[in-house]
Amino acid sequence: MKTKGRIVAIMLALLLVAGLLAGCTEDAPPPPVDTPPPAAGDATTPAPAVPTTPDTDSHAIIENVTDLVVGFSIKNMHNPYLIAMNQTMEEQAAHFGYELMTLNAGGDAAQQQMDVEDLIAMGADVIVMDAQDPVATIAISEYIASHNIPLFLLNASVDPACIFVTIVQSNNTGLGSAVGEWVADQIDGPVRIGLLAGNPGNMTGFARRTGFIQGLTERQLERFNSTNFLVQTMGWGNWSAELGMEAAEDMLVAAPDINVIFAENDAMAMGVITAVRNAGREGEVLVVGIDGMRDALELIEDGVYGATGVNSPIELVRMAMQIMVDYMTGENRNIPSQIHTTPGMVYAGNVATRWDTAF
Repeated sequence: MKTKGRIVAIMLALLLVAGLLAGCTEDAPPPPVDTPPPAAGDATTPAPAVPTTPDTDSHAIIENVTDLVVGFSIKNMHNPYLIAMNQTMEEQAAHFGYELMTLNAGGDAAQQQMDVEDLIAMGADVIVMDAQDPVATIAISEYIASHNIPLFLLNASVDPACIFVTIVQSNNTGLGSAVGEWVADQIDGPVRIGLLAGNPGNMTGFARRTGFIQGLTERQLERFNSTNFLVQTMGWGNWSAELGMEAAEDMLVAAPDINVIFAENDAMAMGVITAVRNAGREGEVLVVGIDGMRDALELIEDGVYGATGVNSPIELVRMAMQIMVDYMTGENRNIPSQIHTTPGMVYAGNVATRWDTAF
């Protein structure tokens, strides 16, 4: 009897412990879920994403290009680049024979939304757009997609959440790299650099100047098995000749032994040329930049501008419209989501052959 009593007591104790454990399990929080830490910079920069692509199979095929109606939304027409872009769009419409309707947003993202709505209401089969605002373009692209109309983007980068067939852009890193390589071929000794940037935070300028440093580095390594350059000063010229000249004047004072100034566009480079001339440094400071404007090519012919990378809206639009026509007529629907023009250079040795894409 005592043995039975002890067995019963043990069994009751085990049941009590099991009950307590069950109660604790029900009240305990679930184990934590492992989540990756946020990437550096996530507080201010959205994580990269794959661009959203439309259902290309549902887009209508218009076999006869003369039946095609193209709606073009341009963000502005206040500078030579955008004016040349618009003129080349008109040239391409005449070349292919499609109908072109153009609306100018005047630098206003809300107006661009209304322009796209109007273009669709007027019967556009396809929308071509140079976006004013990368984030505002998300809603615009969704509106276009809701009407089962393809969107082709030119020039300006947009948020990856946008829905589009492809974006055709200049390769700004490649352009900077080509200029950097050219500079490395011109100077055998130390390269002392002044960088003239457009404005803080601009990704086009960032790509151009980092490309320049990359190209300079690689070519010096090829030539000398070492690098011999130093960025001694940097200025901001807000993309204009006037402010570029003022920034260059400060740079020449701050770092009097610089022998190269790289400007992120031709307009600022023209200001640099004036500052160098006023300082009595012509022939001592090599000025280079990017864009390929007609005025820049004239300065290269005159021997006061070293070289410029070709960022031609003419070349860009011609390429983009051939891609768009091939897509809309069903000739080619296997198109990558991003396409770059081929980086080119203009310098004294080839300037005579580069006027056809200058603007």
